Amino acid sequence: MNTAMARRLALGDRVIWMGNDACQPNESGTIIRITAHEVEVLWEGEAARRYRRAQLHLLRHEKLIFRDAGPTLQAL
Repeated sequence: MNTAMARRLALGDRVIWMGNDACQPNESGTIIRITAHEVEVLWEGEAARRYRRAQLHLLRHEKLIFRDAGPTLQAL
């Protein structure tokens, strides 16, 4: 697994998918399992999915993503 990414992910972390793939979930998810080669995420309203190391760069912590909320930025 990508060492830098593995250090940032932990069980129970809330994440979102940042890829352009239409098949991926639009809601946030929770990391429920981490192995040497995969991370399993339980998405809201969907089944859990496993992601391999090549896909981990598309997962972002939910608390680090900001959306424009008028004149100031607010965390999700």
